[in-house]
Amino acid sequence: MGVNMTNKPELLPEKSSRKLHLSTTDVALISVFAALYVVLGMLPLFYIFGAFGNFITAALILAPIAGMVLGPVGGTMSVIIGGIAGMAITGNMPMGIFSFLPGAFNALCIGLVFRGKWYAAAAILAAFIIAFIALPSIGTAKYFIWFDALALLVLLSPASTMAKKYIKNKDPQKIVLGVGILAFIGVSVDHVVGSLIFQILSPLPPSVWEGLAFVYPIERLLVIIVATIIGAGIIKAMSASGLKIGQALA
Repeated sequence: MGVNMTNKPELLPEKSSRKLHLSTTDVALISVFAALYVVLGMLPLFYIFGAFGNFITAALILAPIAGMVLGPVGGTMSVIIGGIAGMAITGNMPMGIFSFLPGAFNALCIGLVFRGKWYAAAAILAAFIIAFIALPSIGTAKYFIWFDALALLVLLSPASTMAKKYIKNKDPQKIVLGVGILAFIGVSVDHVVGSLIFQILSPLPPSVWEGLAFVYPIERLLVIIVATIIGAGIIKAMSASGLKIGQALA
């Protein structure tokens, strides 16, 4: 048998590398949300117990909305830019140079959920909950993060996937419900990340955490309600204008 020398070896298809594409609309939206984050960062919501002169700002309301609207990359970028700029302007840094991290993880996790990667968001939230519980300085106050653990259960349930579908629905009531579910998860991520960093940098006795265990959820619920109302309005307006939700840097 002769060998056919005319046949060329078959070339394997090249692997396609997915690159982040930053459009003009993406830049504009990220810039707008970053600027809003700076402005809201000047408005105090609650003073932080144990961190005299520092407070939780209204920027907390915007972080989960940024994740929903801009996605995990765009939302996180806007919060990091706005957070660092806000710290430089206001000097409000209850966790030092790390004060922008709770909002950044907030936006990141909600963006991941909105992209269908709820398992990644759940892993991040679970890791921070475990890290907080494992702190020796927490002592008997490990149950302090019960509200955040509840958010993790919601994230692991079908509710997180349902929230994404509801937000893309045209029914106003479903949009509100979907935004509310994700706002609950995002605000809880923000809380446990902030609590962990604060306790590492400025340890408080377990009795303080125990005393606040059933107080902070009230504050967080108020933030969730406001974030839901504002977020639902923004999403409805963007959908009506033809802008895609959660697609910045797709």
